[in-house]
Amino acid sequence: MTVKRTANAGVLLTVDDVQILMDGVCGKVLSYLPTPPQEREKLSTDWPDAVAFTHIHEDHFDKEYAEAFQRATGKPVVAPREANLHLPGEVWSGSEFFVGNVKITAVPTRHIGHWGQTTEHQSYVVEGSKVIWFLGDASPLQLKAFSPFPKPDILMIPYAFVSSPSAIKLLEQYLPCKIILLHLPAPEDDPDGIWQAIGDGVKQLEQYLYLPQMGESVCL
Repeated sequence: MTVKRTANAGVLLTVDDVQILMDGVCGKVLSYLPTPPQEREKLSTDWPDAVAFTHIHEDHFDKEYAEAFQRATGKPVVAPREANLHLPGEVWSGSEFFVGNVKITAVPTRHIGHWGQTTEHQSYVVEGSKVIWFLGDASPLQLKAFSPFPKPDILMIPYAFVSSPSAIKLLEQYLPCKIILLHLPAPEDDPDGIWQAIGDGVKQLEQYLYLPQMGESVCL
């Protein structure tokens, strides 16, 4: 399977010949990286088999792309209700569905920080020949919401999961899974010092960790 980073915190996931775009199109928000124009054009020509968004923050979500996908393919976009996408069929938090032989489950989770009080958020479990947990912007404490599911072969998380000893400790129970670290700005445009904040965590988890650059594909 392959994971291609296509957005700030999003990927094009290919598992068992099924392509799933997860938080995979966004514009630029502060220092967070947008989907490159050529990548967006490709994703709008070679449509993926499924599209899912965790929440409606603009560094994770692009309503224009979601609606274009719906018009072009007739397939629903999986997203929280507040995305207001007028889905041609309901796929909401807690729902599960199949794309080919790949099962996708939307897991209700809480956004990290104060946004958890105001932002509807859902994460995803993808089950095929490998099990993938895609956390979006969920708090590290939300890992407990995944206890009913098989342990992951691949865990896709934002930088907050490796920025503190307590968060890293929560991660350690899932090792030796492979970890894809997302939601990182370019190192040269990092006014919040995110790369510095995750430095010790990256070293501690180095043998398990992948930090894909924009447009980079990782084979796992």
